[in-house]
Amino acid sequence: MPYALLLIGAVMLVAGLRGTHKDLWELVKGDFTDQGGFITWVAAIAVVGGMGYIPKLRPLSIAFMTLLLLVLVLSNGGVFAKLQAFIQSGAGGNAPHNKAADLGSSIGEKVADAASHAGDYAAIAANLGAIA
Repeated sequence: MPYALLLIGAVMLVAGLRGTHKDLWELVKGDFTDQGGFITWVAAIAVVGGMGYIPKLRPLSIAFMTLLLLVLVLSNGGVFAKLQAFIQSGAGGNAPHNKAADLGSSIGEKVADAASHAGDYAAIAANLGAIA
């Protein structure tokens, strides 16, 4: 439990530092309040699990819990459809990668960024010269 609280704290700290805390709040609020969200699944699992404490309903509870887990896995667009789309996309990491082209474009971006801030650098240098 302490690790979970540390993880939640770290997520909240990073969201606060990045200024995305409002997006994080909307995401969490949507998980709890949307139709078919977290609360619905927790309630269903609690009811079916509670049925398991009655000895005569235990087999029925196990069957419904299995059904719930199956629906959880297969919902949200379907695991098999997403797996098939992943396989068809050719994502596997076997494609050759041109690191030199990435390095060249990265260097080009850095040079263009520095050139765009050249006026800022000149103003800083002028202010430093005025101070000295």
